Amino acid sequence: MKPFSSRVYLLRHGELAEQGVLAGHTDFALSDIGVEQLNIACAELVNIERIISSTLKRCSVFATELANRQQIPLILTDQIREFNFGDWDGCKYEYLWQQTHSPSIGDFWQDPWHVTPPSGESMADFHERVATWWQTLLVDIAKTETQAQLVITHAGVIKQLLAIICQLPKQSQQQDIFSIGYGKLVCIDIFIDENAVSWPKIVF
Repeated sequence: MKPFSSRVYLLRHGELAEQGVLAGHTDFALSDIGVEQLNIACAELVNIERIISSTLKRCSVFATELANRQQIPLILTDQIREFNFGDWDGCKYEYLWQQTHSPSIGDFWQDPWHVTPPSGESMADFHERVATWWQTLLVDIAKTETQAQLVITHAGVIKQLLAIICQLPKQSQQQDIFSIGYGKLVCIDIFIDENAVSWPKIVF
């Protein structure tokens, strides 16, 4: 095959209408400010051929509106939903930090690879979910020669992707290494060589 380059924009959703909460799988909506953050982030993007979005409405509502407005394909997928915090999901941080029984939210933040939230997702499963999606996307890019696409997702997902692209140790502390603000874009350029091997790099 002929080598070519592709671009993936990773966009974190905007500010939530509900403040001070642990937002994992809980389906919070965006605030008006959050919607404006996404509009600003997308204003300069050109030649986007496809949008891929988390199914949670803080991502999917804007993604659907943008896809309709620009008349481009939209794919909604559970694979790039945020981490599932189980019994803690959707709770106020103030409440969670007051809970001292084990495991606590503090235990999890200090050692997320060995502490799983009650009834929640393990970090290993989350990593595997995101990594599998990323590898599938790279294969799809090589097959379809998609030039540019926008992925609207969550901070936890973007942190995992950055760790994968940077080839960090699997159990590295992505939560501490990367900080992804509301409505922030991360650009990934991907070179596909003649053997359909993908070579991604982060563009600043």
